[in-house]
Amino acid sequence: MPKKTNEHAFELVRKHCGDYVRENEPLGPRTTWRIGGPAKLFAEPRTLLELSELCKILQSENLDAFFLGFGSNILVSDDGAQGIVIHPRGDFSKIEFENGEIVAGPSARLLDLTVFAANHGLSGLEQLSGIPGSVGGGLYMNAGAFRSTISDKLARLELLKPNGRITVLRRREINFGYRKAPELREGIILRSFYRLDSMPAAPIWAAMRETWKLRRAKQPLDVPSAGSIFKRPKGDFSGRLIEAVQAKGLRIGDATVSEKHANFFINAGHATAGDMAALIRKVRTLVFEKFDVLLEPEVKPVGFKEDPFEIEG
Repeated sequence: MPKKTNEHAFELVRKHCGDYVRENEPLGPRTTWRIGGPAKLFAEPRTLLELSELCKILQSENLDAFFLGFGSNILVSDDGAQGIVIHPRGDFSKIEFENGEIVAGPSARLLDLTVFAANHGLSGLEQLSGIPGSVGGGLYMNAGAFRSTISDKLARLELLKPNGRITVLRRREINFGYRKAPELREGIILRSFYRLDSMPAAPIWAAMRETWKLRRAKQPLDVPSAGSIFKRPKGDFSGRLIEAVQAKGLRIGDATVSEKHANFFINAGHATAGDMAALIRKVRTLVFEKFDVLLEPEVKPVGFKEDPFEIEG
């Protein structure tokens, strides 16, 4: 059954969730690309009760929704999102230490999680330091860097299912892969638990500083970007293929392939979602025509009626 964006369903959300729902909320400032139109409805549930109430309406009305973290790895349409955009906060942003484990809400920043671990003398997340985005988004994508992923130290997590039940999934029950965790698509992450190794804080901070140094040297962190644009193709690197088709510096409007790292596309000023989508299509097409490799985007399109990254020709 197709998702709905009808006014009757929206009115139910306004009626039951009005104190944390806003209309026509700009999304561009909430993305790392600084691109995109408004959300027709924007909800910020602060507690499990509020989130559960909202999810009941989504389920009963078959209403389209998108869960927003900190806006990395997404491209929001210039027309915005016609469904409901949900950005949990409050209880969902907490990071705590319980029974020898770190417990993180889905809306906590990945950076804050790594800093919290370092401050408690717990090692295992250092190489994730500096990855933009939220803990929840990182888990859905199995975010990683420098041969380490967020799932490596995960013990278990709590998932709110569409039927309203909360289930606990242990690490071994989730088929984490390269930028994927299929079982997590069937619910909403509530809390995740990490079992780390005790270590003096000094070497943990030293490893984190080295990670930050490597990121600054290799990535264009001083301009708006969305992180890596394409997943790594088997046996190769997206950046190498993009360089090989001489696309470094390629520009459509203010959407530009970074000169520093070819797999990073930047907003060089006032790029639109149309500009960035056109640039992604162009680069995919160039690589496909030369190498017969179809690069798979890491970036998730939001609010588009059709796939904006479909290659040309």
